[in-house]
Amino acid sequence: MSALTTVIPSRLSLVALFTTIALQAHANDDKTIEHIEVIYKRSSVISEITEDAQKLVEMPGAMGDPLRAAFALPGVVAAGGSMGAPAVRGSSPDDNLFEVDFMPAGYIFHDFGSSIFNRNTIQDFQMNSAGFGTSYSNATGAVFDVTLRNPKYQDISTTIDVSMFNAGAFVEGQLSDSTAFYLSGRKSTLPLFFDDGEELEDEDGKPTGIVLNDPPDDHDYQGKFLWDLNSNNSITFNFNGAEDTVAAGFKNNSDLALKTPEYQGDAKYIREFNSQSILWDHYGKDLHIRAGVGSLSNKATMRYGQRATISDGYYEIFEDEQLSYKARVNYRINKQHRIIADLGYYDKDSTYKYDAFQYICTEFDPDCDLNKGDRIKGKIDIATDSAFLGVNHVWQISDNWQSEIGLHAEHYDYSDEDFVHPRMALSYFVDQDTTIVAKAGRYSRMQDMQYIVPELGNPNLKAQRSDHFTVGFNQSLSDEWSYSVEGYYKTMDDLPKSSATGINYINGTKGNAYGVDIIINKNKTDNWYGWVAISLAKSEREDEITGVKKDYYADTPFILNAVLQYDINEKWSGGFNFTARSGQAYTPIVGVRENPNFENRFLPVYGDPFSERFDTYHRLDIRFERKTQVFGLDGKLVLELMNAYGQDNTAYIDLDYKKVKSINDLYIEEEEDDFEMRPSIGFSVTF
Repeated sequence: MSALTTVIPSRLSLVALFTTIALQAHANDDKTIEHIEVIYKRSSVISEITEDAQKLVEMPGAMGDPLRAAFALPGVVAAGGSMGAPAVRGSSPDDNLFEVDFMPAGYIFHDFGSSIFNRNTIQDFQMNSAGFGTSYSNATGAVFDVTLRNPKYQDISTTIDVSMFNAGAFVEGQLSDSTAFYLSGRKSTLPLFFDDGEELEDEDGKPTGIVLNDPPDDHDYQGKFLWDLNSNNSITFNFNGAEDTVAAGFKNNSDLALKTPEYQGDAKYIREFNSQSILWDHYGKDLHIRAGVGSLSNKATMRYGQRATISDGYYEIFEDEQLSYKARVNYRINKQHRIIADLGYYDKDSTYKYDAFQYICTEFDPDCDLNKGDRIKGKIDIATDSAFLGVNHVWQISDNWQSEIGLHAEHYDYSDEDFVHPRMALSYFVDQDTTIVAKAGRYSRMQDMQYIVPELGNPNLKAQRSDHFTVGFNQSLSDEWSYSVEGYYKTMDDLPKSSATGINYINGTKGNAYGVDIIINKNKTDNWYGWVAISLAKSEREDEITGVKKDYYADTPFILNAVLQYDINEKWSGGFNFTARSGQAYTPIVGVRENPNFENRFLPVYGDPFSERFDTYHRLDIRFERKTQVFGLDGKLVLELMNAYGQDNTAYIDLDYKKVKSINDLYIEEEEDDFEMRPSIGFSVTF
């Protein structure tokens, strides 16, 4: 693991409510209506996080962050290591869609491990991992749909949370008989562990050549104002945002400077977003309408190779401004038929400013960092407006059968493309405890900005497409036990491929992914609950020009997650989670070559792409919690031990540039994926 991330918290934690569809059906005595309501949620694997917040924040390793659940759900891996973005069921992390309260989100995970949300704000979290319905657009992977709960009508209260990794405050209360609000703000405490100007050391205590100018830092905020106009109509004002920063200096003996001498000097990274929205909800007997307008601003700045002034080095600055207009109508015609219609328009303008070396490569090129081209400088403005219309018909054919048939139309203005995608689902309710569900759908998304901008990319690239097919079986048993099994198959077409033909990129890669996810779940009885989740999967990509097929870099054939939580007594509770997965695929280094641009500098020679794997990743987290009182106020003490047996898990390899003195010196250096055994203490109090 790199020195910059040795104290960064991991995202790998186990937290989920693995409740099957059949279990949920018991909540409604109307057999016809219960099927329609449950299936509309369309979770490929039921993984909702609802107002049972106590169960979520108690998950060992989560450190009170319910959205870390995503990295413990079946089929989800942190691409490129434990700090990476979520890759779901063999798709790229860039294929995912993130929505918060019905509107597009900037990002929902900080760069250094935690989500951007205070645990007190989460009402629902659904991960639609495959075969999702007509309500979502511009996504071919998974949909992360986060609903922040409405404020409570209560006396104003404040909750203070402090842990070794962040601190925050949450204020909530009633303003009048028809209005309520909450505000949340959090700040990372990681800077407290570092001194400005400190040179980091490796595991052997040797200097790395990396000077920490500004330690890894982040902050986030959320706010919601609720106005209940009457019993059928409400208005909500939402705002949230986040920022992540880090700055470091790279000396001439750092690995980065030895590999790419131009990048010696100071570097600084800043990523941030701010969003605001207003939503109107209308609730009728058989009708729910939601409509809203949202504004989203994103900015990411990377400066590097600065040796004297800010104008001395290189920079890349991405900026987005987006206005979103969305509406959804959910109308129950009668007990057998329901219509769900969604409409959205996104007005998006992007700017890319750069003074950097051009790298023509994609995530399928393992030697991307070696494909350094000419230094280029410029500014590009593009508009990537898009729109969609989705209509879904839910038909309760009989007490045992239900179908969903929908069409989803999308338009991408920049590429002038139009799509009409069929999406459907068929459910067979064997009995009140057993359900079989089959789903199929076609999906598309625009290419990432760097592949389609003029001069740097190819504006004529077609959008990516994907077909999803799933079949699932869910059954609830006695004593609150249940299990589910779901198999899936996905295709990916028109993926980008780097090209030496002068147009930089072409639609020249395709892929597929398939697997099965299994969950055995025990709801809370006799003071304990737990589950085991197993995923078996395969993800491949094929070069359509050469016909060469290879494993995707995030391909993970086996994943195991297990959790147990036990209430010891009225004050104490404790539990553990354990995760194990196949080692990450990587490209071996088979030799050393001279750097053609710098004398006495060397670069790696790579073997077959993603042809080898690291050893199996595994880790154990333990957590204990005690309810307490502080000056008569309700408090909570949390004790956690992460990576309890100090397992060393490898994230990536590179040359040991400090040892390589000639092309005959093949010295390989392994970087750890996780921290060593690490304790954590947290405390919260509400007043």
